[in-house]
Amino acid sequence: MILALRFLYLEQMFERKIRTEGIGKMQVLGNYRLTNPRRLIRALTVLALAAGLSVMGISGSVATSDAPRELEFLTVGQGDTLWSLAIDHASGDPRDWIAEVVLLNGLNSSELVPGQQIALP
Repeated sequence: MILALRFLYLEQMFERKIRTEGIGKMQVLGNYRLTNPRRLIRALTVLALAAGLSVMGISGSVATSDAPRELEFLTVGQGDTLWSLAIDHASGDPRDWIAEVVLLNGLNSSELVPGQQIALP
């Protein structure tokens, strides 16, 4: 790591191309010039394209459904819990249903208050 930092510092300071020869040994090869500007433009284009594709790959990896969802709204009664509602309303795994209800309603905890309106998937 230190050798790499030294290499970059010397290259910037002297504007020369430097080649490493083992640990701690460096040799100045000559002036570093841009001989073909198209090469630089191509390299920057490829770098920008790769960065853009990586960002799109990261942000576009979550699949979403475009179909509108019908939500059912329920008024919480005395003694109702998310688990008891999941047993009554969930068609699959109750834990997945509870997680979706918490997400839909922005609940901070699993406690429900009687009279509270919640959206059900």
